[in-house]
Amino acid sequence: MQPYPTWPNMAYPTYQNPINPYQERLSQLPNNNYQPQMQYVPIQQQVNQQNQFLSGQIVDGIDAVKAKDVDMSGNPVWYPKSDGTEIYRKQLQADGKSQICVYRLMQPESQNKSEQLNTGINEETLNTLFEQLRQDIFEEISGIKDLVNKNNQQHMEASKSIQRGGSQK
Repeated sequence: MQPYPTWPNMAYPTYQNPINPYQERLSQLPNNNYQPQMQYVPIQQQVNQQNQFLSGQIVDGIDAVKAKDVDMSGNPVWYPKSDGTEIYRKQLQADGKSQICVYRLMQPESQNKSEQLNTGINEETLNTLFEQLRQDIFEEISGIKDLVNKNNQQHMEASKSIQRGGSQK
């Protein structure tokens, strides 16, 4: 940095330090033990900090998420549903299309109880019904096989009794 010239006397210019103009005056005072300090300019370091928050908004449903713009940087945008049952994630894919993933709240224990209450049938009763259905199907298949075998035997007997070819004298 070039110091600025001052012109107290037109014939001889003197230079003054622009950063600390009083430093030269202090050093010129008699019986002064003042030592000029090194001047420095503070170096600003840029620290890349990652965002500590998730971008998004609270929405009423998937239709509101579909209407929202996708983040062009590829970072996901999160949209929690206002009733707290679902969270939507919208993100730009490599092919240029946006993808919406839905995360649903599930409670397995209460879900099984609600299924039993809705159907009124527990698992044991359901297994018994399926076993009975299986036995009925096997009986029907066995009956069909017996009919096919009986029909084949009658057909074979009828084909043996039919003379093939002409009569020989």
